[in-house]
Amino acid sequence: MLKKIILKTQKKFEKYATKENSIGKRIYMSCLTIMRPVYFNNEFLLMNGLKGDSKSTQQSVIFFTVNKSASTFIKKTVAALIGKEKVAHIRLTAYLTPEKREKYFNNPAFMKKVFKEKGFFYGAFMAPYPFPNMDKLKIFLVLRDPRDVLTSNYFSTLFNHPLTANDMIDKRKKYADYDIDKYVLEFAPELHSRYKQYCNDFLGKENVLFLKYEDMVADFKPWLQKLARHLDLENRDQKIEELVEATSFKVKKEDKKSFVRNITPGDHKNKLKPETIATLNEIFKEELIKLKYTI
Repeated sequence: MLKKIILKTQKKFEKYATKENSIGKRIYMSCLTIMRPVYFNNEFLLMNGLKGDSKSTQQSVIFFTVNKSASTFIKKTVAALIGKEKVAHIRLTAYLTPEKREKYFNNPAFMKKVFKEKGFFYGAFMAPYPFPNMDKLKIFLVLRDPRDVLTSNYFSTLFNHPLTANDMIDKRKKYADYDIDKYVLEFAPELHSRYKQYCNDFLGKENVLFLKYEDMVADFKPWLQKLARHLDLENRDQKIEELVEATSFKVKKEDKKSFVRNITPGDHKNKLKPETIATLNEIFKEELIKLKYTI
């Protein structure tokens, strides 16, 4: 209940965060900082060495993906599929600022204390960080066509992402004058680096399950069943049916200001210039082939 109140209040006042050097922005950002340990209490305790070992026998799970691949939906779905009585959901990416993510996520010695073998669901992580002892945990990786990721990220940055941190506020101002083709080409090399590392370091590992965003949207039930088998979840047929029944991947009308703008695969074909798509095809060629996307 408290978390719902905090989230509702945040959304009501985030409009004041866009006014540079305003009292409203300073108050808004200060409140977010103060309330963060309350909203992310499990994350706060774990990062500060105050969270004890879980009594659960469920092997811990790590979820890797990239932005604009339904990570929020997948996190909630997987947490419900496993059951909160079996795992505590730890959202370190949401809890930490971008600067602190780079500091801690690239420090294997520190993260070794954070990752516990039983009873935790960690994710989503938006990049293939060098976490320790990952062979002892269950990992699933969800990727989307990188050309659609870049397209969706443009609309997210410029129009619909919640303004919950200074970095997003600054991005919206910085790229306000960019058209979509200029934007995706600027961000393509960085995204390609992540896809390349995912393909090289994750695919083919025994404890890693690779799932495609497009398969989830096209046929959700077998996608969930495959994930449940990988996580060694037994007797989850009823829960899977409930999740499938409660889920719809339809968007009645595209709205660039909506958080769920367009989920249809291949949206980049409708938004980008042919020459931009050709450039992206060349940049991501090897990864598109490995992940079995059409060039």
